[in-house]
Formats: sequence, C-alpha cells, structure tokens
Amino acid sequence: MSSGTSTQPWSGWLRATGGVLRAWLCALALLGAVGARADHYSGASITYACQGGNLYKVYLDLYLDCAGFNFTPQTLYVSNACGVSFTLPNLLPDTDSGGVQEVSQLCPSQTENSTCQGGALPSFRKYRITRTLFLSPCTSGPWKFEWFICCRNTMVNLENVPGTYAVATLQHGTGTCDGSPVFVDSGIPYVCIGQPVSYNPGATDPDGNLMSFALAPARFNTFTPPNPTPVTYTSGFSGSAPFPGMTIQAGTGQLSFTPLQTGRYVVVIEVTTFNSFGEVIGKVMRDLMFVVVVCDENPPSSSNLTNLTPGLQSGPNSLGVCEGQNFCVDMVFSDGNPNAVIEVTSNATALLPGAVFTVTGTNPAVARLCWTGSPASLPANVFIQGDDGACPIANVNSRSILVGDCLSPLPIMLADLSAHPHDGYVMLHWTTATEQDNEVFVVERGSDGIRFEEVGRVPGAGNSVVPLEYAHKDDRPLPGIGYYRLRQIDSNGRETTSAVVVAGAARGAEKMFLTAMGDGQWWLGGVRNAAPWTIHELSGRLVASGSVPDGGGMLQGGLRNEQLYLLRITDLDGTNSSMLLPGSAAMGTTLRPGS
Repeated sequence: MSSGTSTQPWSGWLRATGGVLRAWLCALALLGAVGARADHYSGASITYACQGGNLYKVYLDLYLDCAGFNFTPQTLYVSNACGVSFTLPNLLPDTDSGGVQEVSQLCPSQTENSTCQGGALPSFRKYRITRTLFLSPCTSGPWKFEWFICCRNTMVNLENVPGTYAVATLQHGTGTCDGSPVFVDSGIPYVCIGQPVSYNPGATDPDGNLMSFALAPARFNTFTPPNPTPVTYTSGFSGSAPFPGMTIQAGTGQLSFTPLQTGRYVVVIEVTTFNSFGEVIGKVMRDLMFVVVVCDENPPSSSNLTNLTPGLQSGPNSLGVCEGQNFCVDMVFSDGNPNAVIEVTSNATALLPGAVFTVTGTNPAVARLCWTGSPASLPANVFIQGDDGACPIANVNSRSILVGDCLSPLPIMLADLSAHPHDGYVMLHWTTATEQDNEVFVVERGSDGIRFEEVGRVPGAGNSVVPLEYAHKDDRPLPGIGYYRLRQIDSNGRETTSAVVVAGAARGAEKMFLTAMGDGQWWLGGVRNAAPWTIHELSGRLVASGSVPDGGGMLQGGLRNEQLYLLRITDLDGTNSSMLLPGSAAMGTTLRPGS
C-alpha cells in the first residue's frame, strides 16, 4: 500500500475507475466474504491510573465500526479477592474531547469521506468511559475490572461470532499507588496480504515498571457476573498464534507476521507489569482487530538499531544506558516506491526528558534518537512509527526501543514457562524479559506438585535487557502427569523458584483438556457428554463441585495460589480420573486429566 500522494491499497482499481468511492466499493466486495456485522465491536481494553489515597481512575476503551449502530450504555464489573464486588451500569462515553474520537487509518485528505463522516471509506471510533473508584487494599489477591458484550466482528480465525471480553487486574495488597501500562491508539490496523507486517501496540508504563508482553486467547462471556470462557479458534489458529507464524517479543510487544488470507482477525495482547523485585503488579489486555486487504504496493520497512554511539550496550531493539551517558542511535524506514513520502513519529521526548528526536529525509527516512541517560526515567519502551502517506488508507510500520539502565540491570523476570508432552519426552520452553547476574536455571520435576527433584540444568545469560528464549528436553518423563518448575540461581547464590506447570495425558482422555484462566479458574474442554467433577483440598474438604455441559465449561472453585487441590472428573470413556490441580498454574497452562 505504499505510495506518494495518490497511490492506495487498490490503486489499480482506482486508476481504472477514476474514483476513490468506486475503488473502496471494490474493496468492500473483496471483504464481503468475511461477513462483517455493522453492530459488532472491533476491540477493547481496560487501563487504570492511581490518583492517590486508594483512588484510581479506570478507563474502558471500546472500538466500534462507524458503519454500525450507535453506542449503547455499558456495564463495568469490579471485584477483588477479599470478597468485595460491585457493578457500574449504564455507562456512557466521557463528555470531554477525548470521550469519542475517530481513529481511522485514513490519510488526512480522505477523513471527510469516512463512514464516521457519512462517507464510504472504512473508519472506526474509540469510545472512552472513565470512572474514579476507591479501591481498598486486599492482600488475598488482585482487584479485577471486567467488561463484556454479546458481539464482535466476524473473524477469519474464530468460529461463529462470539462476544467480546476485556479485563485488567491490579495487585493492591499494601495500598501501593501504581498505574497500568497505556497503549498508543492507532485505530484498527489495515495490513497487506503476503507482505511482512511489523506492528507494535506502543505500550508504555507511566511508573517506569518492567512490562512483559504475550499473546493470549480471546474470550467471551454470556453470564452475569462475568464468567469468561475462551473463544473457539478455527483450525490452524489459536490464541498464541492468531496468525500462522506470528511472534511477539516479550520485552517490547513487537509483533511480526505475514498474513496469507484477506479478512478480519482478532489478536489479544496481554501486558504484565512487575516491580523492581520481579513481583507482579497487574495485567492489562488489548483485544485488537487486524484487517488484511489486497495491496498492489509494498508497505514500508524498518531497520534494527544502527549507527550507535560507540560503547553503548545494545540489542536489535534495546539499549542499556549508563547515568550521564550521551548517546545517539538511528532507525531507518524505507519504501520500495520511490515516490513514497514517509513520515516518522515517536513518543521519545515524552518518555525521556531532554531527548532529541529528529528525522532526516523522506525515503529513506532516518529517525535519530539522542539522549543523556538518567535511571530515574528508565526503563522506557519508546514507540516509533513510519507512515508512508498512502491514500485513502495509509501503510504504517511501528516499532519500539526498550531503553534500560546499564548499571542497574532489570531483575530476572520470567515472561512465560510451558511444558508440552510428546511421545516419550516432555519439552519445556521459557522466556526471560530481563536477567541480572543469572548463573543457571535448574529444571525440577515432581509427581505431586509438592516434592521436586532436579532433572537438568540450563546456563543463564548473566545480564540481559532483551528477551531470551530457553528450552530443556526431559527424556525420561514420569508416567501420566508430571509437575515442573524452574529454580533460578544467581552468581551470588541467591535462588528463586517459578510457578508450577503441568504436562501429561491420560489413557482414554486424549481430547479432554484443562486450561488455566487465572484467578484459580480452569476451563475444561473436549467434553462429549456432561462430565461431573469435584475439587477437594488435600485435607479432604470439598471446595467445589459441578458438571460441565457437552463441549466444555468453567471449573470455578476459588482456588488459592499457594495451595494444591485434588480434582476428580469422569473421563470420556466413563472411568473416573483424579489429579492434583495447582492453584499457582500460570494463565494459559494446558493439561489433560490424569488417571
């Protein structure tokens, strides 16, 4: 979709028809097979900002297609692990200038032709709802803010048309005043089929906390109060792979993929924040819709960091800056169309006080960031975006640079840990967003989730401010269910232990599975008939019981992170199975009932 002043995604059609409107109608016909519904939502997120004195502003941002129905009053559900819960009904957008905004990916000369303005070009509005809430400290678990609605746009990677759900959490046990990450809003991304895509959500943390990014399954809800369940992805797609081959950098949120089919796709980005001790502060998510269209030009491309000041600690997308260190670094944006004019923008000067951000040239456009390091402003995830000026829909390439302090490396932060059973072995994968004095990972395994033994060691990287991936193969797994964890040892001998993950499968239950949904909740899927279940404490006390319907359902037992539980369930063949269920399982952990 790259161009100078007149080229557009369907420029061949535009030249043939001689009109923007007719070109866009062709594009609408192209996307007609997707079956877009005018009243469906196109994205959502919930964020929050501390105001002091246990007061928080909570922001609900909703994205709707301007060709759809008008905005209707919404409801926000608020609860914590200490038993406090309340509902905020009949919510309407803020009345200030930021309450309702058009966020279309249109070139400036065509905004008047958007569907938001009564025209035919695709466009969306962001509706912001803000409420100030008093949140009492709770040491038992996080505060939770939830929203859901019946509908979303029809998506290529989802079956049927499930609803939309958004959630944010905040650990507020000691009354610490902390705000969530916020996203740079660029509307609904339009990308080119068959062309590499570089997209960054532009998340920044106002308190300078460490962020870890991950792809998460989309969810929907049909109950009050909220009882979210995973959507069903079409074959070949999943929450961790919403596009085949899509990757995300844990430290920066950078998405990379090449779309191979036109249509609309849901991508959910989850951001976890950590304090300086590596403890979780909270989580936010961005339920985002990508639209893949046919283009006759290539999108702009961008380089990794180049022309760095000598002596600067760096990775492809990260910098380690010392106190008082003066540095400059470049990132180059270019376009295969020689007539394209690339505009590069950034939030660098807002995040790094005193920074200078300049752009030289238009194609290529060389973006240069210069700054004198100050740990008080770090870490910072600097957003940079190149826009090729295509009309009516612009092509964008967005990136970020993670800037950290070289003398005080960020603590070792485990972004994810998973254990996957295979025929005769179990494969463990984990990612660190940062490391400090990390000497070794000790892989430990147990049969009951309580007692563990060492089964392998993987050397650490020492110090790092970029995401690093690790793996270990357990060639002699336990029969049935195996419980795994990591014990990380610093060079000074200090040790930390990860949460427990589970791997294994039972005879006759190959299709039945459990997925941790967070907050002590599990989703049971692959059930052909109603499956009764019970959850007991190890002391024998019954915690919860129920029966899931054909297809699957939620196991809700109020499980506490520090405990293990015994789950008894009826397998597909009618036999009873039991297994230990760790309340501390990481969200997204999937396992199969043991015999």
